[in-house]
Amino acid sequence: MKLVVPAFLLIGLMACGPAAPQNNLSLRPGTVVLDEAEVESVTPSGMSVQTDKELSSGQIVISAEGEGLVRRIAEATSSGAWLVGGQAVRKFYLKTEDASLEEAIASGQVTLESDLPIGEANMTQALPGVSVQNFTGRINLTNVRFDIPGVPGAAITLNGFLEQTLRPSFSLRFSSGSVEVFRVGMSGALKAQVTAAIQADASYGSFSHSKELASWNIKKAFLVGGVPVVVVLQPKLVAGVSSQAGGKVTVSVSIAPTFSTNVQLDYNRNRAANGGWNNTFAADFSLNPSLNYSVPVQGMGQAFVGLAMGVKFYGMAGPSLEAKPFINLTLSGNSGAATLKSGISGSSKVEAGFKVLGKGLETAYNGPTFEEARTFSCQAPNTCTTN
Repeated sequence: MKLVVPAFLLIGLMACGPAAPQNNLSLRPGTVVLDEAEVESVTPSGMSVQTDKELSSGQIVISAEGEGLVRRIAEATSSGAWLVGGQAVRKFYLKTEDASLEEAIASGQVTLESDLPIGEANMTQALPGVSVQNFTGRINLTNVRFDIPGVPGAAITLNGFLEQTLRPSFSLRFSSGSVEVFRVGMSGALKAQVTAAIQADASYGSFSHSKELASWNIKKAFLVGGVPVVVVLQPKLVAGVSSQAGGKVTVSVSIAPTFSTNVQLDYNRNRAANGGWNNTFAADFSLNPSLNYSVPVQGMGQAFVGLAMGVKFYGMAGPSLEAKPFINLTLSGNSGAATLKSGISGSSKVEAGFKVLGKGLETAYNGPTFEEARTFSCQAPNTCTTN
């Protein structure tokens, strides 16, 4: 059994988390906020709670319990009562249904911004060759290997690191009984040092492979006008390669840029196209690549390493944002010439059925991928000039 803590103390505890925004959300009549300590257990169709609040069918319940929840009470059954500090506390079992935040909010807006504290403590998985430095949040890559199919011992290997000072942001405005504007973004600096090496003793056909190298789970709870706004950030380190070579190949290419990047996905109720959705991307960077190309051959190689951030609201999967530094190398044969294109790409999307904030947001949207890049002309063994 959870200890029932007075509401004023819980509000104080929540306010000590991420910086509380200065905006406000006003609840509709019939909406009840349950503190985490009042919720004993949650299933997809029910909740057990102990509270001094009155609960009945038809009410909307909001809580920061777990990953957060917004539910409609279909049936409330009381199974006992006792006194805590002179207050009558009752235990309820609630049969619940899915609900949206706009059913609970009469009006208001909120703008939130947070850091992205990637570290060992909140890491949920990591493949061999991936490690994280605590305090700095640097993600190190050590001999992350992609085997080339059909050529024994051949591989593309990634080494380097990724550092980020990205800040996720969210904006939500309600008017006339529904969500008018919703925006989610990820902006800041992304520093990368990546070396991609191709080593193969024979020719091979075109192949492509990507994988998730590591992932994290970061809960952020904000209290806005007495309403808990619960967001779970799920950043993932992703990497991928594709390549083809007409013969034996030994080549490596390195980049060490710092990107200033901003990827945004927004919904506007008054926008007719794409179900109201739109995405944007901007980036700025300088780039001085290095090339080591000892065995001239006809072929190509591509590699990327980046962050993909999924966002949950009240436990429901929502938008996904990506920022991925990349290397594209085209080898021109025995002349030893090569073309290198490198930069960063950004994209965002939302899956169908994302309606926990409002029913107008449930249309799927997979926005275009944007790219900011530089192109270089290179010559074996190690010269590159900007085009």
